[in-house]
Amino acid sequence: MKEEEIVEKLQRLGLTKYESLAYITLLKLGPSKATDITKESGIPHTRVYDVLSSLHRKGFVDVMQGSPRLYKPVNPEVVLERIKEDFIEDIENLKKAFMDLYRGVHGEELPEIWTIQGFDNTVERAEYVIRTAKHEVLINTPFEFLKLLKSEIRARKDIIFVIISNFEEIPDWLKGDNVILARSGGAPWLMASWIIGDIEYALFFGALPKDRRREKFYSFWAKSPKIIQNYMHWFYTIYFDNSEVIKPLNYEKLPKPLALVNIRTLITLLKFAGLPRKAEIVGKMVETKGLVNLRGTIVEYEYTPLTANITFRYNGSELKVGGIGSYFEDVEGERFILLE
Repeated sequence: MKEEEIVEKLQRLGLTKYESLAYITLLKLGPSKATDITKESGIPHTRVYDVLSSLHRKGFVDVMQGSPRLYKPVNPEVVLERIKEDFIEDIENLKKAFMDLYRGVHGEELPEIWTIQGFDNTVERAEYVIRTAKHEVLINTPFEFLKLLKSEIRARKDIIFVIISNFEEIPDWLKGDNVILARSGGAPWLMASWIIGDIEYALFFGALPKDRRREKFYSFWAKSPKIIQNYMHWFYTIYFDNSEVIKPLNYEKLPKPLALVNIRTLITLLKFAGLPRKAEIVGKMVETKGLVNLRGTIVEYEYTPLTANITFRYNGSELKVGGIGSYFEDVEGERFILLE
């Protein structure tokens, strides 16, 4: 690398041009007097002491007291590693500050929507959704694509899967107690594929590509609770509710407590588990926006294309609990924990 390029990169790290030249000169000469640095670098004699003092404050130079005073360059690996650590810490702090700023104004995380190019990249994103989910994964896709996710699905016994596909038979790797399977029900199936993980990530795409078009294949990736809650709603009302359940989950064999984030997934499980069910609801009051953590009993549910809520008996009274974005209910549920 040419010296001019090194100076340019050091300036990008916060050094001035003279500071950059002085440090490079010290690396060439080793411990040196200010006058020697001036001669070698071309830094004016009237500026060199200020430049060296600044480098000392920034951690690039050590001062060796004596007569004459000598200046020694700090090992580049040491100083650059410190700068890298400080820089990474500053970036992380800025990311948090920006996200807090956005969240404080808009009440949600900053939405992220990307276009993913290439079929293999789409498969990797689908695997990532399954691998990082904490509570539930909703999948609506042709069996041809579902098979590509076999190892990831089989590895996750700790989350709930609701899967819709054009099944002809049920393979062994989809027979887990934590899996609900539905056979796609006609026209809605032709519209799209969805892989949704909790309220965190969603992947969407249309028809699968032919081999020669795999690199030109596009899918869409979203990270936005408000957007994904709509995807979840469509998953159930357009696809699942128009499909035939061919394998229920085995609720009694699932470990408890069992946490979910989607009100419609909760109600789907309750249809298999039966009522009443002791549960814990984490969310906020719709009217006051105050955070709540309630323990009580689910005694009833309502489920239509437009409405999904539960009746929750708590401290002798009954509350209507909906999902994220609720406004008719008493409580906007963010996490539903089945205790038995």
